[in-house]
Amino acid sequence: MLTLKANPGIWFCRITQESFALSPVGKLVQKELLGIPGFYEQVKIGQYQIMPDHLHVLVHVVCDLPPGVTLQRIMRGFKLGVNNACSEANGGKRIRVFEKGAYDSLVFDREHLAREVAYIRDNVRRYRLLKANPELFQKAAMLMTLPDGVPLWGFGNRFLLEHPRKVAVQFSRRTTEAEWPEIEEQLADYLAQGYVFVSPFISSFEKRVLQEVVAQGGRAIRLTHRFFGERYKPAGRLFDLCSQGRLLELSVAGAFPRFARLDRAACLVLNGVMGVIATTQWSQRGAQRGVEESDHAVVATYAAAHVFNLSTQRSTVWSQFHRLHIR
Repeated sequence: MLTLKANPGIWFCRITQESFALSPVGKLVQKELLGIPGFYEQVKIGQYQIMPDHLHVLVHVVCDLPPGVTLQRIMRGFKLGVNNACSEANGGKRIRVFEKGAYDSLVFDREHLAREVAYIRDNVRRYRLLKANPELFQKAAMLMTLPDGVPLWGFGNRFLLEHPRKVAVQFSRRTTEAEWPEIEEQLADYLAQGYVFVSPFISSFEKRVLQEVVAQGGRAIRLTHRFFGERYKPAGRLFDLCSQGRLLELSVAGAFPRFARLDRAACLVLNGVMGVIATTQWSQRGAQRGVEESDHAVVATYAAAHVFNLSTQRSTVWSQFHRLHIR
């Protein structure tokens, strides 16, 4: 999965509630993208979506690339091709269409692939919904219902719940400062791949991760035991992050104030809900190292990654949590 952002002032398309139209630049982007397999038959272009200021695309590497060729090199050539085509269309004026680099994530299984495809296909709908409701991220609403019927109210970017890459952040209070460098390195990997960070952010190191995520422009879902009514609004910086679409505040209290304080019962519920929402656990570094070297991933990018799918673990976590009969 690759996301490439346009440079300021460059627009790929115009989206209204009734129509979708590519700009001249957007048409050249589409032409060059679909032309990649003509140069490299080992690469197939999967689901993609051109948005006003960015491009999402699933790039399938179906067999070994030629010696010395990497996906990074292929995408660099794609960008150069777009630049050259745009320059030619503008009388030779030099144009740089995309920002440097790309946001990327490896996909190792079909369940993850299905989430990525669904997310890409839904881009235009989400865009239209937000344009039609500019205050969508600034009011509390019931966003989802747990398997036991408990409604979860949220405030902020509700679309983060649909994101295909959500990592659970859970560190014991016994975590030491000596472990932080490794945590920080893993955090950088997840940020580079565009993960959404899911946690109550209670322990000191969980709070530290959230601070880094915010400082580096990342996104998070913060779970809380506090009750949200329809008039709920977070204060200060949290409100700003919600309004910017970078944060979702999600209450596990349900339809009434269930938890007077943050006790063991509340923590069990918070951790259970985190297990339901997250698609990935904070894996040990290197758990997936070598996979992109030895296997042909369903979808490949050039960056190293460590994606551990929790489809079976989520159901186990929820069944154990549900048996506690916490209401």
